[in-house]
Amino acid sequence: MKPIVLLLLCALPACAALKAGDAPVTMRLSPTFAPNQPIAAPSFTVAAVQARGLSGGMRYAYVDATAPGEIHQAATYFWEEPPADSLARALVAGLRSRFATVTGPSLALAADRRVVATLDRFEEVSAAHGAQAVVSFDVTQVAQNQAGGGKAIWAGRYCATRPIGSAAGTVRAAAFQGAIEQAVAAFVQDVASGTVTAASC
Repeated sequence: MKPIVLLLLCALPACAALKAGDAPVTMRLSPTFAPNQPIAAPSFTVAAVQARGLSGGMRYAYVDATAPGEIHQAATYFWEEPPADSLARALVAGLRSRFATVTGPSLALAADRRVVATLDRFEEVSAAHGAQAVVSFDVTQVAQNQAGGGKAIWAGRYCATRPIGSAAGTVRAAAFQGAIEQAVAAFVQDVASGTVTAASC
């Protein structure tokens, strides 16, 4: 009986250590946009979004404002899909709220205009006043011609920040979703109006 008791006693610290560790948290983004009366033209296709550095990784990235040149990755926080894919979905959804014909990377059809974006930042920035979700991307709108080539109409930079109220994964995801929605909505407004506003970042 004693050997069994000893084994159980040895196993207890291991269980406690296992429970003390943080369990992995996977966060989902589902950007949505208020629908408007969509117009028929022009048609759009959104190319697969490229990502700069760690902004495209599925591990959660964060930066301490006191050391802005250092990007860290969380050990237990992950995105359900690469942030660049989330941005591509958001660009498609945002454009569809204003234009009738919009396709994305999974169904790249011929269109009047192609949207080419690069995700530049997708990270939490911590400072004395609190943490913020930071999202920024560069985007170029390309007019397509019959021969399959294109000419850049304009390029812009869009960004947004949202406060992160707590360390909970749901709260963090909501902050990043709000930042994506804000930045993409500004882009879609520019497309609809035919202007490029100055980047706020």
